Amino acid sequence: MMNTRLSTIITLTLLLLPLAATCQPDTHNVPSSDINKQPAVEVLYANQQCGRSQTSPAVTWINNAQQLETRIRQIQGIPAGGKLPPLPKLDFQHEIALLVEMGQRPTLGYQMALTETESLRITQGQAYLTLDWIQPPADAMVAQMISSPCLLLKLKRGNYDSVQILDRQNTIRAETH
Repeated sequence: MMNTRLSTIITLTLLLLPLAATCQPDTHNVPSSDINKQPAVEVLYANQQCGRSQTSPAVTWINNAQQLETRIRQIQGIPAGGKLPPLPKLDFQHEIALLVEMGQRPTLGYQMALTETESLRITQGQAYLTLDWIQPPADAMVAQMISSPCLLLKLKRGNYDSVQILDRQNTIRAETH
Protein backbone atom coordinates (compact mmCIF):
# COMPACT_ATOMS: atom_id res chain seq x y z
CA MET A 1 0.00 0.00 0.00
CA MET A 2 2.84 2.41 0.86
CA ASN A 3 4.55 1.75 -2.52
CA THR A 4 1.31 2.48 -4.38
CA ARG A 5 0.78 5.69 -2.43
CA LEU A 6 4.37 6.82 -3.01
CA SER A 7 4.11 5.96 -6.69
CA THR A 8 0.90 7.98 -6.98
CA ILE A 9 2.47 11.00 -5.26
CA ILE A 10 5.54 10.87 -7.53
CA THR A 11 3.39 10.53 -10.64
CA LEU A 12 1.16 13.47 -9.66
CA THR A 13 4.18 15.60 -8.82
CA LEU A 14 5.76 14.88 -12.21
CA LEU A 15 2.51 15.70 -13.99
CA LEU A 16 1.88 18.95 -12.11
CA LEU A 17 5.44 20.27 -12.15
CA PRO A 18 5.26 21.58 -15.76
CA LEU A 19 1.96 23.31 -14.94
CA ALA A 20 3.49 25.11 -11.99
CA ALA A 21 6.37 26.27 -14.17
CA THR A 22 4.02 27.76 -16.78
CA CYS A 23 2.28 29.97 -14.24
CA GLN A 24 5.36 32.06 -13.46
CA PRO A 25 6.75 34.52 -15.99
CA ASP A 26 10.48 34.26 -16.56
CA THR A 27 12.19 37.62 -16.07
CA HIS A 28 15.88 36.70 -15.89
CA ASN A 29 18.61 38.46 -17.83
CA VAL A 30 21.11 36.95 -20.17
CA PRO A 31 24.19 36.03 -18.12
CA SER A 32 26.99 38.51 -18.66
CA SER A 33 30.62 38.29 -17.65
CA ASP A 34 30.67 42.07 -17.12
CA ILE A 35 28.14 43.03 -14.44
CA ASN A 36 28.06 46.67 -15.60
CA LYS A 37 27.48 45.71 -19.23
CA GLN A 38 23.84 45.58 -20.28
CA PRO A 39 23.08 42.40 -22.22
CA ALA A 40 22.32 42.69 -25.93
CA VAL A 41 19.18 40.57 -25.44
CA GLU A 42 17.06 40.35 -22.30
CA VAL A 43 14.03 38.18 -21.58
CA LEU A 44 11.12 40.31 -20.39
CA TYR A 45 8.49 37.56 -20.30
CA ALA A 46 8.30 33.84 -21.06
CA ASN A 47 5.35 31.49 -20.84
CA GLN A 48 3.98 28.27 -22.30
CA GLN A 49 0.53 29.77 -22.84
CA CYS A 50 0.63 32.82 -25.09
CA GLY A 51 -2.53 32.31 -27.12
CA ARG A 52 -1.16 31.68 -30.62
CA SER A 53 -3.62 29.43 -32.44
CA GLN A 54 -1.51 28.85 -35.57
CA THR A 55 1.05 26.04 -35.49
CA SER A 56 3.66 28.08 -37.34
CA PRO A 57 6.20 30.13 -35.38
CA ALA A 58 6.11 33.93 -35.60
CA VAL A 59 8.16 36.94 -34.55
CA THR A 60 6.73 40.42 -34.09
CA TRP A 61 8.81 43.60 -33.96
CA ILE A 62 7.41 45.92 -31.24
CA ASN A 63 8.43 49.51 -31.84
CA ASN A 64 6.52 51.59 -29.27
CA ALA A 65 4.65 51.49 -25.95
CA GLN A 66 1.20 51.16 -27.59
CA GLN A 67 2.29 48.09 -29.59
CA LEU A 68 3.82 46.62 -26.41
CA GLU A 69 0.59 47.12 -24.47
CA THR A 70 -1.45 45.54 -27.27
CA ARG A 71 0.81 42.47 -27.41
CA ILE A 72 0.87 42.04 -23.61
CA ARG A 73 -2.94 42.13 -23.61
CA GLN A 74 -3.01 39.46 -26.32
CA ILE A 75 -0.49 37.06 -24.80
CA GLN A 76 -1.92 37.38 -21.29
CA GLY A 77 -5.56 37.33 -22.43
CA ILE A 78 -6.42 40.70 -20.89
CA PRO A 79 -9.48 42.30 -22.52
CA ALA A 80 -9.55 45.96 -23.57
CA GLY A 81 -10.17 48.04 -20.47
CA GLY A 82 -8.86 45.23 -18.23
CA LYS A 83 -6.13 46.00 -15.71
CA LEU A 84 -2.65 45.45 -17.09
CA PRO A 85 0.30 44.37 -14.96
CA PRO A 86 3.16 46.88 -14.92
CA LEU A 87 4.65 47.00 -18.41
CA PRO A 88 8.35 46.25 -18.87
CA LYS A 89 10.51 49.36 -18.96
CA LEU A 90 11.80 50.03 -22.45
CA ASP A 91 13.40 53.11 -23.94
CA PHE A 92 12.02 52.80 -27.46
CA GLN A 93 14.52 55.33 -28.79
CA HIS A 94 17.34 52.90 -27.92
CA GLU A 95 15.56 49.54 -27.61
CA ILE A 96 12.96 47.39 -29.33
CA ALA A 97 10.94 44.43 -28.15
CA LEU A 98 10.46 41.20 -30.04
CA LEU A 99 7.66 38.75 -29.38
CA VAL A 100 8.80 35.30 -30.49
CA GLU A 101 6.02 32.71 -30.62
CA MET A 102 6.71 29.01 -31.11
CA GLY A 103 3.21 28.33 -32.40
CA GLN A 104 0.60 25.97 -31.03
CA ARG A 105 1.97 22.66 -29.72
CA PRO A 106 0.08 19.47 -28.69
CA THR A 107 1.44 19.17 -25.12
CA LEU A 108 3.27 21.05 -22.40
CA GLY A 109 7.04 20.76 -22.31
CA TYR A 110 7.77 22.91 -25.36
CA GLN A 111 9.65 26.13 -24.74
CA MET A 112 12.21 28.58 -26.06
CA ALA A 113 15.17 30.06 -24.22
CA LEU A 114 18.15 32.25 -24.93
CA THR A 115 21.27 30.27 -25.68
CA GLU A 116 23.95 30.27 -22.99
CA THR A 117 26.43 32.04 -25.25
CA GLU A 118 25.97 35.30 -27.11
CA SER A 119 22.82 34.72 -29.11
CA LEU A 120 22.58 37.90 -31.22
CA ARG A 121 24.72 38.77 -34.20
CA ILE A 122 24.25 41.49 -36.80
CA THR A 123 25.50 41.24 -40.38
CA GLN A 124 24.75 43.67 -43.22
CA GLY A 125 21.58 45.13 -41.70
CA GLN A 126 20.18 41.74 -40.66
CA ALA A 127 20.01 40.55 -37.04
CA TYR A 128 20.24 36.84 -36.30
CA LEU A 129 18.96 35.69 -32.93
CA THR A 130 19.68 32.11 -31.88
CA LEU A 131 17.32 30.49 -29.39
CA ASP A 132 17.15 27.06 -27.81
CA TRP A 133 14.06 25.53 -29.41
CA ILE A 134 13.12 22.94 -26.79
CA GLN A 135 10.66 20.10 -27.18
CA PRO A 136 9.97 17.35 -24.69
CA PRO A 137 11.70 14.00 -25.27
CA ALA A 138 9.50 11.38 -26.94
CA ASP A 139 9.33 9.32 -23.73
CA ALA A 140 8.67 12.30 -21.41
CA MET A 141 5.58 12.39 -19.23
CA VAL A 142 3.92 15.71 -20.09
CA ALA A 143 0.41 17.01 -19.60
CA GLN A 144 -1.81 16.54 -22.63
CA MET A 145 -2.66 20.21 -22.94
CA ILE A 146 -2.27 22.45 -25.96
CA SER A 147 0.46 25.02 -25.41
CA SER A 148 1.72 28.05 -27.32
CA PRO A 149 5.12 29.08 -25.91
CA CYS A 150 6.48 32.59 -26.35
CA LEU A 151 9.31 34.87 -25.33
CA LEU A 152 9.09 38.64 -25.11
CA LEU A 153 12.61 39.97 -25.60
CA LYS A 154 14.28 43.37 -25.32
CA LEU A 155 17.04 44.18 -27.82
CA LYS A 156 19.20 47.24 -28.26
CA ARG A 157 18.46 49.13 -31.44
CA GLY A 158 21.21 48.79 -33.98
CA ASN A 159 21.96 49.01 -37.65
CA TYR A 160 19.50 46.26 -38.55
CA ASP A 161 15.94 46.41 -39.81
CA SER A 162 14.91 42.78 -39.69
CA VAL A 163 15.48 39.78 -37.44
CA GLN A 164 15.72 36.07 -38.18
CA ILE A 165 15.09 33.64 -35.33
CA LEU A 166 17.35 30.59 -35.60
CA ASP A 167 17.66 27.39 -33.60
CA ARG A 168 21.03 25.87 -32.66
CA GLN A 169 21.16 24.01 -35.98
CA ASN A 170 20.88 27.41 -37.76
CA THR A 171 17.41 26.56 -39.08
CA ILE A 172 15.34 29.70 -39.61
CA ARG A 173 12.28 29.36 -37.37
CA ALA A 174 10.71 32.80 -37.94
CA GLU A 175 11.61 36.23 -39.28
CA THR A 176 10.38 39.81 -39.33
CA HIS A 177 9.59 41.38 -42.67
